[in-house]
Amino acid sequence: MKKIILLVLVLVSFIHAEIKEQFKLSIGMMNVLNFETEMQVAPKGSPIGVRINTKDQLHMKSDTNVFRLDGCYRFNNTHSIDFSYFSVKSDGVTSDAITWNGDNIVSAALHSYFNMDIYRLNYAYSFYHNDKVELALTAGLHITAIDLGVSAYGTVNGVPDSYYNEATQVTVPLPVFGFKGEYAIIKNEFYVNYRADYFFLAIDNYKGALVTTALDLEYRFLENFGVGIGYNVNTIWIEADGDNARVDVTNVLSGVALHISYIY
Repeated sequence: MKKIILLVLVLVSFIHAEIKEQFKLSIGMMNVLNFETEMQVAPKGSPIGVRINTKDQLHMKSDTNVFRLDGCYRFNNTHSIDFSYFSVKSDGVTSDAITWNGDNIVSAALHSYFNMDIYRLNYAYSFYHNDKVELALTAGLHITAIDLGVSAYGTVNGVPDSYYNEATQVTVPLPVFGFKGEYAIIKNEFYVNYRADYFFLAIDNYKGALVTTALDLEYRFLENFGVGIGYNVNTIWIEADGDNARVDVTNVLSGVALHISYIY
């Protein structure tokens, strides 16, 4: 009987234990060091053909600065959810000949753009934590929304002095699993965090793969505020039907992120 009472007291104390950092919100800017895409856009139902490198053939910019938002909410010391959002936009101008959605475009002033919004929502189960270390398994949803297109004036499908404008959009939700960890280099002051998500999916006319990692250092200069710096790498491959075309995209995104955090 005493053992049962002791077990109940332990469980009650665990349920009502103080939650470490119940809420955290980080706002920052990511300096994208590399944003390179290989893609092909073809009519629906047709095979994917020659791929286009957005930096080499479309002369799109590969570096930019983007806004980034990250957050975490703890239900208790074991269960939590975290989220992030950022958007990257790139464009370019070239006169190289390309094939886009089955159309041959040559001798043209060609303007192109590639925009990508990334949303992530994960559940985390903390299977080990103490005052210095926390380790957790994660599972959730990684949503990538891609908007791409070209406009040109030149020779299109053998017809000179032609105007061309074509765009397509595709949104790809990928369920992901992963791991994250935190280590307090100096308790309540200086932390290092690591996060990784992985997945591969192939269903009918839809395929996708994802590997994303993030390593961050954060210094708490006040009890509820911190600043940090980190390095993120996001690699994604998508083959899916867009609004009016079939899209095959491989994107590599990496950059350094600076942020300020509010912790409650």
